[in-house]
Amino acid sequence: MAAIDVAPYSHSPVHEAVLTKNYAALTKIIAGLPRLIDPSKIRTESASIAEEAKADAISNVIDRRDVPNRDTPLHLAVKLGDTAATETLMLAGADWSLQNEHGWSALQEAICNNEQHIAKIIIKHYQPTAWAKWCRRLPRLLQTMRRMRDFYMEITFQFESSVVPFISRIAPSDTYKIWKRGANLRADMTLAGFDGFKIQRADQTVLFLGDGSEKVPPGSLCMISHKDKDVMNALDGAGAAASDEEVQQEIQAMSQANMFRPGIDVTQAVLLPQMTWRRQEKTEFVGIWRAKVYDMQNVVVSIKSRRVPGAKSENELFGDEKETNGEEFNDILTDEEHKQLESALNNGISNSKHRDIPIEDGFGYGNEDNKNDKSKSKSSQRKDIGKDGSRESEYKKGLRPILWLSPDFPLHTDEFLPLLDILANKVKAIRRLRELLTTKLPTGTFPVKVAIPVIPTIRVLVTFTKFEELQPLDEFSTPPTCHDLPTTTSSSSWFQWIKTPYQNASSSTSGSTPRIEHVQDPFVIPADYTWITAEEKKKKMQEKRKSKK
Repeated sequence: MAAIDVAPYSHSPVHEAVLTKNYAALTKIIAGLPRLIDPSKIRTESASIAEEAKADAISNVIDRRDVPNRDTPLHLAVKLGDTAATETLMLAGADWSLQNEHGWSALQEAICNNEQHIAKIIIKHYQPTAWAKWCRRLPRLLQTMRRMRDFYMEITFQFESSVVPFISRIAPSDTYKIWKRGANLRADMTLAGFDGFKIQRADQTVLFLGDGSEKVPPGSLCMISHKDKDVMNALDGAGAAASDEEVQQEIQAMSQANMFRPGIDVTQAVLLPQMTWRRQEKTEFVGIWRAKVYDMQNVVVSIKSRRVPGAKSENELFGDEKETNGEEFNDILTDEEHKQLESALNNGISNSKHRDIPIEDGFGYGNEDNKNDKSKSKSSQRKDIGKDGSRESEYKKGLRPILWLSPDFPLHTDEFLPLLDILANKVKAIRRLRELLTTKLPTGTFPVKVAIPVIPTIRVLVTFTKFEELQPLDEFSTPPTCHDLPTTTSSSSWFQWIKTPYQNASSSTSGSTPRIEHVQDPFVIPADYTWITAEEKKKKMQEKRKSKK
């Protein structure tokens, strides 16, 4: 690698120390930073806030990006192949996931530059660092949740298309059912995510037990599979450093395919109200909530790809995909419907593949309104980067979601985002919704409905169809008799019973209802479900993939 001029980095002592390989200065700078306490000892909200402030002060020094290319000191250590500086920065808590100006993290730079010894150091240390960050934040998150009202909510995901009339058969809708009580959160779903137009189904429950249970400590995130009848604590062992075998497996997995970085840029987003033919702002009812309809403009989705030495090319990867294209719908569609679907997908997807860009998880990046925009259609570009001559491709596309904003929804966006943060850890569809909602919305409004293009001819509607406050538990101290209980299924061993104003999903979803029903306690782990470890779950998934092949 060519020598880097130190002058543009001299205002950042850590960058300068890394570039000049002055390890004594680097160690001295880190030694002078605030000292964080053991994260497992942070119990109160005030302690959490104080430790997060210290962590921010540390990050302001060791994660600075006000330099050329917005490289952190860790990025520079990776580019220089400096194992000593990488180890020192990771032990100090450097954030390996921060992206530079080109959108790549330090770990991705290491993989793309074939610096496997550097990648091993980052992977070995990033789990304890991430776990410490979670533990520092957890007490504040729990207290924030406890201060919020308790509620039951339904969010519907529905696909629609103007050219594919049978869309509901191959992409059936799903309703996420979400309970929040105290510091506990539960979400039931069958739609785990969608990679472009590849629907990922899983009959599962995400259960965040902020108050803990007999089986797990407070702040545990449990993944429940109803098909396999198993429960896994997704955070079990999260603070342990990866073993040498796990490190090697992760490097091997990352090195098999080229690197891709999707992202939604909403920093320049602008909301423009839709107008009626009378030139008045358009309003509609979403359930019981009156909402104004807005177009969100200047939203850009970018997909970057970068060559990994020794990995398969995009053409090789997509060649395998083309061979199986449409096979998953063989038992659903007629021959004529197959042709219609093929035509719709070709119009919306094939151009992206020719640009060496895959269909990514989440909400995709096509937009019917922008398909004739020549300036955007030519935005794909290639350039040489990296000391090994690796190549990078970038595809940008304008996205124009539609938002229905209501001032009457009981929650505020800033209240809802922390809950989405919990679910987004394990649910891709929620992750994309969360990214979109980081836009600064008008004060006092909530997006009760969002329409987002998946490909130019298909979009997904995300609608908040129900919100009901849950009554305090002490109001229901007397257990109901057996005559009070509704007819249950074989999964009735799941729950204890309480009264809540939750109406059956088969009934009207247009907002609140005064009718009180008996409902299962959503936060009790079923007695007939088996607890398994993350390693056991991984082996089960591998066995399933082998049996399918």
